[in-house]
Amino acid sequence: MRAGRCRVFTSRRDVLFGAAAGLVSLPGLARAAATEGAAPAEGSERSAPQRVDLLFCGDSLAQGMFLSLQPAMRRRERLRIINGTLHATGVTRGDEYDWTAVSRDLVQRHQPHLVVFWIGANDFRPMVVRALRARHPFGTAAFAELYGQRVAEMVGNAVQGGARAVWLGLPNMRETQFAGAARQLNAIQQAAAEAAGAVFLPTWEATSDAQGRYMPAVALERSTQTMRAEDGVHFTHFGYRRIASLLFDAAGQRFPELAPCLGRVSEA
Repeated sequence: MRAGRCRVFTSRRDVLFGAAAGLVSLPGLARAAATEGAAPAEGSERSAPQRVDLLFCGDSLAQGMFLSLQPAMRRRERLRIINGTLHATGVTRGDEYDWTAVSRDLVQRHQPHLVVFWIGANDFRPMVVRALRARHPFGTAAFAELYGQRVAEMVGNAVQGGARAVWLGLPNMRETQFAGAARQLNAIQQAAAEAAGAVFLPTWEATSDAQGRYMPAVALERSTQTMRAEDGVHFTHFGYRRIASLLFDAAGQRFPELAPCLGRVSEA
C-alpha cells in the first residue's frame, strides 16, 4: 500500500545507537503525564451513545488500519471511523508535523467517543526541539523524557476532550535492530500513555511466534495467512484487520458503554 508507507530509517548506525543504549529511565515523565483534566481510563460510568465516533491518529500503521476497516465500517450505522492519520510522520519531529497540536484540533473538530493512537515507526530518529535548537539522539534520557511528554500531551488532548483513548504499541519487526528500538519506544509510550489516562494495548505478542521472533504469517485452521507486508514493518489487509479485532475486543471490554456500537471485526 504505497500511500501508507512510512519513511522508516534504513541506516543500521542510527538504530544501533539507540538499541545498544538499552531502556533508559524516564525522569519527569509522571510530571509530564499529569496533564490537567486527565482522567484514568476506567473513569466514572458513562451512558452508551447511539453511535460511536472513532478517531484514528498516527502514522502509516494507523492509516493502514483505517483503510483496511473503511469498506466494512461504512455499512455500520452505529460506528463512524474518522481518518486523522498521516503517513511519514512521527512524534519526534514536531517541527515537521506537530502531533500535539494536530490531535488537539482533531478532537475539538470531531468530538470523538474513542481515539486510537498508533504511531512510532518513524521515531527512531532524533527528537527535535526547534524552539531550543536542540536534537536529542534516540536512546538518550532526554529523548525519553521529551518523547514521553509528547505522548502524554496527545493522550491528554483526547481525555480532556471527553474521549476514551487507546494507544496501540508497536509490533515486532523483522530487522533485529528495529525490533530492539521498537521495544524501547513501547516502554516509553506505555508509561506515558497510561499515566495520561489511556489504555495501552500491546501488539508485540500478537506479532511474535512462540519463541518471541518476528512472525510474518499466522497458521489458521485450514490455511496460513500472511500478516505482515514485505517491508517487515507494515501489515497486509488481513494483518491490519487481525490487530483491529484485538483493538475492538479490548476497547469493548475496557469501555463497556462503547461495546454495543463497536461490535466485532472480521479478519476476512
